Amino acid sequence: MRTYFTGETQEGTYGVPYQLRVLQEHGLKATYFIEPLFSFALGLAPLRQMVSQVQQHGQEVGLHLHPEWLTDPRCENLPQFSGPLLASYSQDVQSQLIKAGLDRLQEAGAGPINVFRAGSWGANQATLSALAGNGLLMDTSLNAAFPESLPDLPNRQMVQNPTLCQRVAEFPVTHFLDGSKRDIRPLQVTACSFDEFRFVIDSSIAQGRSMLVIVFHSFEFVRVSRFSRGRLANPQRLLARRFERICRYLAAHSDVLETCHFRDIRLPDSDLASTPVPIRSSRTRTMLRIAQQALSHIY
Repeated sequence: MRTYFTGETQEGTYGVPYQLRVLQEHGLKATYFIEPLFSFALGLAPLRQMVSQVQQHGQEVGLHLHPEWLTDPRCENLPQFSGPLLASYSQDVQSQLIKAGLDRLQEAGAGPINVFRAGSWGANQATLSALAGNGLLMDTSLNAAFPESLPDLPNRQMVQNPTLCQRVAEFPVTHFLDGSKRDIRPLQVTACSFDEFRFVIDSSIAQGRSMLVIVFHSFEFVRVSRFSRGRLANPQRLLARRFERICRYLAAHSDVLETCHFRDIRLPDSDLASTPVPIRSSRTRTMLRIAQQALSHIY
């Protein structure tokens, strides 16, 4: 909790409380996908703390599931562990896990849950059907940069706008093509430079796209590897500054870049379909980002 959620470091906190404060200062909305299965092993109190902090700052709580917690013998009355990804489980078992997660979040004081994201992006189409069966009609598990993310979804790498599949609206993580041979890059705070962010956002506006999905995690501005060696963690200062810069940019352009919660979104009514050719960045921007990433390991 101190490292992966609160983000305690030698120079202050850089976890969720820090993120919530920065978002609030800039008037931005975000959805925090909270994993509740851990509470069957560690108790309800830390889950309540997570839910409370997020909601007290006016942000939305979504459901997140990591089946790895099923390996803990304290997780009683839950399905047996069959793999770290939800797609490893049958639709019926996935439905049981989704219901257990929803019930646990409600028990922890969460308001209505409107959206889901699979742990490690490991969903499949059975996940979408299981979500619909539990009344969850929004999902954002599709991350085309990861082959395990909805691998049975047709044209998965071409889906970039909100689309309807298995009665569930899929909101894919925004991605673009960078200047390297690795190509697909998700629009993630720790995976892209600020210049790449600005380029993708501006290009998306020019293309008339209706929505972008940006990703960051609770622990990404903390050097968690230091904690695992028994020492107090250090902050990832460069990455935290990038996060603040992105927030400033979104706030400064709020007339065309409105942040929102999933509960505020009107569901799409179109079938799953391909979208135009993804945005491609330049080799120069890619090389600058690689240099920044190398610098972030020491700064």
